[in-house]
Amino acid sequence: MPAQLINSDDLVIHILNVGHGDAIIIGLPSKNGEERTYGLVDCYKGSKVKKYLNKLYKDKQKQRLAFICATHPHWDHISGISSFITDADYCPHEFWDSGFRHESNTYRDILVNIMQARKNKDIDFVRVSSGMEWYFGKVRISALSPSVVLRNKYATYGVDMNNASIVLRLEHHKDNVLFLQSQQYDKDDPATPEAERKASRSVMILGADAEFDAWAQVTNEYPKLETDIWQGPLVKKMINLLNCYVVKVSHHGSMHSAPLDMYEKMSPCVAIVSCEQKVETTQKGSHTLTRGYYPHPSAIMALEECGIEILTTDGSYEKGKVPAAENAHAGSVMIVVPPGGKPRWKKLDDDKDNPPTVIPDAI
Repeated sequence: MPAQLINSDDLVIHILNVGHGDAIIIGLPSKNGEERTYGLVDCYKGSKVKKYLNKLYKDKQKQRLAFICATHPHWDHISGISSFITDADYCPHEFWDSGFRHESNTYRDILVNIMQARKNKDIDFVRVSSGMEWYFGKVRISALSPSVVLRNKYATYGVDMNNASIVLRLEHHKDNVLFLQSQQYDKDDPATPEAERKASRSVMILGADAEFDAWAQVTNEYPKLETDIWQGPLVKKMINLLNCYVVKVSHHGSMHSAPLDMYEKMSPCVAIVSCEQKVETTQKGSHTLTRGYYPHPSAIMALEECGIEILTTDGSYEKGKVPAAENAHAGSVMIVVPPGGKPRWKKLDDDKDNPPTVIPDAI
């Protein structure tokens, strides 16, 4: 299929190849003929992320980031954030925080730099909990996690903070999201807003480092409501807010990332793992065990069982395919989501320290 031009009203997500860490650039659709604005979800290897953003702007005037989301305070997710808060061009309008307090100097520096920047810039500090929503025209970003239950449970330094991660759901509609919500639902009309909300082809979920406890709480708070011919008189609609077309696999595809039943609920077509494969040999009792981590075989098995196409930023999974896959190399992944349409994606050819020579205008 020939490449299609990326339009100004497309939602464009860049999952950067930064080794063992996360850095995701959200290209929000432009509005009223203005330049596209960007958000940043986590930032490891800030120098590469900034070079990548500079390439996206090319010779255009840079704008402040719409938001920076620190999903949780682990080094491989936040180490480059301060360099954007202190940058006059990219200093964000909002900073989204998981509520997990951390004693690291890196996290403290972020808070100090936000306080300093607020003397000259208007920055809103947002403590995120599940159910919160942000609207950017036709794009709705929802927080699926952390719930208040998990945030309170894990809000102590030294306790597993991965389960306090911010998990985001991005959906891109044909119409302004707020107008959609104001319309009347008609159960007999498949084109109504409720039907569009359940149409998962324009939805992407970013899993951060959420692990089993977090996903269990997500499924509790976002149940799948089903109906069939036997339940029809009782249940008037079917909606599954966890359905998505693309999922960014949580915790670099570790053995403690999402379980099989979670992927069955999501039913994505493609899964992207931000990782750097490591192979370790350990002595387990009387036998020697050699296995790969990030992504872990158990995570790969769950994805494969659901028939999901898998892309890794280090190319480790694709290199193991026979015959060799077209994507059997390291590289960032671009996902383009048209308004209400099916996403398309492309794996770029860049290393973990430097951006690609050219970021394509067509995929």
